Amino acid sequence: MRNDIAHDKHAIAKSFGDAATSYDSVAGLQQRVGNVLLGFVQESRQKEQAPRVLDLGCGTGYVASQLVNGSELMIALDIAEGMLCVAKTRVSQNEKAKKNIHYICADAEAIPLTENSVDLVVSNFAIQWCPDKQVLFQEIARVLVPGGRFVFSMPGADTLHELKASWQQADSTHTHVNQFCKMDELTADVQHSPLHIEVLQSQIEIMRYRKLQELTHELKALGAHNVTDGRARQLTGKSTLKRLVCAYDEYRDNDGMLPATWNVIYGVLVNQKIS
Repeated sequence: MRNDIAHDKHAIAKSFGDAATSYDSVAGLQQRVGNVLLGFVQESRQKEQAPRVLDLGCGTGYVASQLVNGSELMIALDIAEGMLCVAKTRVSQNEKAKKNIHYICADAEAIPLTENSVDLVVSNFAIQWCPDKQVLFQEIARVLVPGGRFVFSMPGADTLHELKASWQQADSTHTHVNQFCKMDELTADVQHSPLHIEVLQSQIEIMRYRKLQELTHELKALGAHNVTDGRARQLTGKSTLKRLVCAYDEYRDNDGMLPATWNVIYGVLVNQKIS
């Protein structure tokens, strides 16, 4: 098991719970990625009926709210109770949807559902917070029916490489940016499960900011600030922050903007277990 993300699930749950009310205000990228994800879901639904859907790491319910009307049963699962509260508010605006959606506060690596209980699992920018992808994929295969699909998006290893390199110059003694897995590592983890890769591809998204503080504020508002084991446990000094700002400023483009690269991985996995 690789330690891509800290093992402290309580810290992750608290981080996203605290960010629940601010998340949607800065989640433009996540929603754009979610729309691409919904395209993959639509393609999968044309191949297989998927009346029972699990949204794994549903967050504020953006994807669940798009899928709930076409589902007989929608299960919205998240580790952060605060996120589920916001998701309930979003979906409650749809009277029809309220009747066939259930909310579960739980860990994606220990899904509290029975075997073969859902036809489709979706996850938008959530499984990067699961440190043991082999356990995760086994759990997803367990709850999926044979032939069911898992459609997901997640940030890959090159995400925020500008910020990582700048922090390395400013303070090499701590890990200041979350570390995400590489495509080949993800492929290897899938191969240890009954899931089979139908689609696995990556796409680069570049966000731009006038100053570094805008990026760091956005990451905090998303709940996606640093939760790695090697993070600094005390406040960062002014001299270190000055070095960080100077280092990142080297990336400023011709328009005077600071780029932040997101390496987005999309996947469609088919459950090949025997019933």
